[in-house]
Amino acid sequence: MSWTIVALFLLNCLNYIDRLLFSVAQEMIKVDLHLSDFQLGLIGGPAFAILYTLFSFPIARAADRGRRVGIIAFSLMLWSVMTAFCGIAANFLQMLVGRAAVSIGEAGCTPASHSLISDAFPARRRTTVIAIFGVAGPVGAIVAAVAGGALIAAFGWRTAFLLCGMAGIVLALLFRATVPEPQRSQPGPSHSASFIDTVRQLLVRRSFALVAVAGGIAGIGSYANQQYMVSFLMRGHGLSLATASLLMGLVIGGVGIVFTLIGGPLMDFGGRRYPRIKAWLPSVGLLWCGSLYAVAFQLPTVGLAVALMVFASMGQHFYMPAMYAHGQDVAPPHMRAMASAIIIATSSLLGYGLGPPLIGLVSDILGEAARVSAGLSLADCVKRPVEACEAASAQGLRLSLSFGSCFFILAAGLFALASRWMIADVNDHDQP
Repeated sequence: MSWTIVALFLLNCLNYIDRLLFSVAQEMIKVDLHLSDFQLGLIGGPAFAILYTLFSFPIARAADRGRRVGIIAFSLMLWSVMTAFCGIAANFLQMLVGRAAVSIGEAGCTPASHSLISDAFPARRRTTVIAIFGVAGPVGAIVAAVAGGALIAAFGWRTAFLLCGMAGIVLALLFRATVPEPQRSQPGPSHSASFIDTVRQLLVRRSFALVAVAGGIAGIGSYANQQYMVSFLMRGHGLSLATASLLMGLVIGGVGIVFTLIGGPLMDFGGRRYPRIKAWLPSVGLLWCGSLYAVAFQLPTVGLAVALMVFASMGQHFYMPAMYAHGQDVAPPHMRAMASAIIIATSSLLGYGLGPPLIGLVSDILGEAARVSAGLSLADCVKRPVEACEAASAQGLRLSLSFGSCFFILAAGLFALASRWMIADVNDHDQP
């Protein structure tokens, strides 16, 4: 099954490249399409999150009953075509529609992949394999930031979107032709439970419900950082696009690879003796990263800010593999894709749906307040973006991102609370 995980890794890597490319390019897109931070947040947030959530449930239901390889390949083909469409968008509405359509395709990636992994690999290795699948996210972040940033700087953002779309189309055809469909580990019940009954049977496990909500709240801070980190480094510290995207790749990608790969095996190994480690390790990590990020965004020196963001990022990457693995642990085999879909729903609606637009809106409000305090009118900044206007915009974004870091700390408390019921819910996973 080694090719299966390699293929899923490549697919998930491209998933994150297509997702993060907008964040890397957004300062250029903002100028070309005449957008505000709030509009950027809408494109990166609700435009993606709403349909991503709505379509994840029916696709997950199909994956729990049908051929997952075909579902995954079709999903990849769809989001790749629409990524290419984003490369020819001429205004806010077209980009909004394009990103929304990308989300429909990407909604089929994670639930079907987790279900496939659960049947292709033994339970004792599940968190490790899901961590390998998940580390494609940080790898994709590095590729999007470093290669994508260089490509955008050299040839423009439209070319980057078109090339990513073409790469996905090729991978979709290869995936469909070469990845085998594993046999399901255990058949489902003879009758098919309704959608509502399936969701109820999963959410009645209190640890699962708390972990799903905690992941969504952590996502508010995580996806806001992902969306605005390049903008923060460019506005707040005067870096070029290439340098800012390279540093974002280091903070989100480089650190993420190491600590996601450490976290998965550590929780598999430690979980044999301390089952609650899948709650406590993410809790400590989120408390750590939220506190450090809040300080890092206020530091005046770029070297110190990036160094502290690197340390903060170390604690950020434990909760994802723990969250998805716990969903697979508590769900009966015929509900595993649905368990992932529920987690995706909370992560998308809270994280993607609320994070970028909320932080963008707060940034606009605080930036405007700083501009007014400096005695500058909006017309002054539109006609000629003087240094004081740029400083006001940077200050608004700094404060907004520090505010967003508080959501990591709230999520840490929910993971700690979930540990109370984690053992009982895992032992009860075979019961309806």
